Amino acid sequence: MSETYFAAYDALLARWPAGTAELTVPTSYGPTRVHAYGPPDSRPLVLLHGGGATGTAWFANAPALGARHRVYAVDILGDVGRSERAGLPLRTPRDLTAWLDAVLDGLELPAAALCGHSYGGWVAAAYALHAPRRVQRLALLDPTQVFGGYRPGYLLRALWMLLRPTERRVGTYLDWETAGTGVDEDFKRLYVHHAGTKPAWRR
Repeated sequence: MSETYFAAYDALLARWPAGTAELTVPTSYGPTRVHAYGPPDSRPLVLLHGGGATGTAWFANAPALGARHRVYAVDILGDVGRSERAGLPLRTPRDLTAWLDAVLDGLELPAAALCGHSYGGWVAAAYALHAPRRVQRLALLDPTQVFGGYRPGYLLRALWMLLRPTERRVGTYLDWETAGTGVDEDFKRLYVHHAGTKPAWRR
């Protein structure tokens, strides 16, 4: 990833509330970055972002969620962000759930509530099936391919962005997908800067 990308990442991270802690959790698949906020003795809530978004994307939700929970927003390994692939290969859904097992172990969480958006929703649902006793509650926000597949029209619209991502194509796609609701400019800057990368996981 470029310096420009990480500058955009840090700009979004700076909008997290004061008291946010930056954690690096070692796993057999590589070190995982986690943004933690809220009273340490509160109920744990693990947040899993959509593809290309990183854990920083929860900046607007962190203050409210952190009032009642200890929030852990994870940079999903294999996607963009500050988690780093190293060690065991991350190739299958089983690898991904084993990685999340290791993240929870590293955070010393026997169980936690999970909330996932889009691709993160798919990860959260897969993990709940893998380790139901470790999932206290499950919230899925527009989870990708959990309750249904992609519509052909959506795939046609996203095809060029997926096959040949450029900052312009990614930005145009994001504007279309959010239907003119007004995407936060710092988030959009981070999201478009990941154009050209090839994450191992994108569903």
